[in-house]
Parts: sequence; structure tokens; C-alpha cells
Amino acid sequence: MPKCEIYQDVKGEWRWRRTNKKGDILEFSNRGFEKKEECEKNGKEEGTCTSYKLVV
Repeated sequence: MPKCEIYQDVKGEWRWRRTNKKGDILEFSNRGFEKKEECEKNGKEEGTCTSYKLVV
């Protein structure tokens, strides 16, 4: 089952990605977001993410 992850990139911007069981990236945000909430909203609109696992 695919899972969605949310993380901060090296610039400190929030990004999301959807991965499969093997960890292969299936979809991802095409830009960074200042606010975590904006990133989550984009993941719901552009991808199939409804909940996220925070990756540090």
C-alpha cells in the first residue's frame, strides 16, 4: 500500500512524496512550501495523499 511522507528540504521548505512498499517514489511535490499546512493541502489536491508520515 502506498504511503505519503512529508519532510523539510535543505532550504527548510516543506515537501510531500508518495512511496510504495519498496520505498520507490511514485509522486512528489514539484515545489517547496513555507507552511506545512500548504504542503499537505497540495498533496491532497495534486496527489493522492490524505494523511502523512513525518520524515526527519
